[in-house]
Amino acid sequence: MTDTSYIDFDLDGFEYDSQNFRELAESDLGVAAIAFMKHPTNVVRMQTATDLDRVAVEPLGKWLVKEFGDDASDDRFKQFVGHVARQIMEYIGYQHDRKSLQITRPNLFSSGSSYRMTPKSESPMRITKEQREAWLANTANDAFNTWLNAQVKPGGKLDLEKLYAVAREWRIDKRYDQLNPGQQRMNIGVALRKAVPEHIYKTTKPLADA
Repeated sequence: MTDTSYIDFDLDGFEYDSQNFRELAESDLGVAAIAFMKHPTNVVRMQTATDLDRVAVEPLGKWLVKEFGDDASDDRFKQFVGHVARQIMEYIGYQHDRKSLQITRPNLFSSGSSYRMTPKSESPMRITKEQREAWLANTANDAFNTWLNAQVKPGGKLDLEKLYAVAREWRIDKRYDQLNPGQQRMNIGVALRKAVPEHIYKTTKPLADA
């Protein structure tokens, strides 16, 4: 297996400038979406699409739907995602090239922006095609989501009672009953990711349902 431990997308210094998306950016949904966009796997996806002369956010469509449910289809949310994407791409060494580039394949997005490397030099975060493929292969099933989904999605369908039961185990009592199931899963997932130590979901195999 290819070692990808040296592939480090250090976005700790990245600060998103919300501009006219402030209200959304400061919501639970917006905070989770920014974290989603900053995840190394999604940065790699955007970079790979860019290197193939495609719209950067094109490969994120199905993952956004999986993570955020119906909210991902909201036009304002999609504009917000594109806004975050541009700032991330510029942060890692790309510059905006074309906007409103049409996406011909079925996708969450119908159009979006493309980018190209800055003329100065290669981005310090630039990686090879082989490294990208190895990274995506190794992170396709995020350890945290695998751990949580095994407990809250028996048979592949989200069970909200199980979701809140797991949350209570980690002293998370806040509920999001006014939101749709996907949004509830997203908000609880964000809270759990902060509360659960990595060694728990990286080494513990959840017990099968009785």
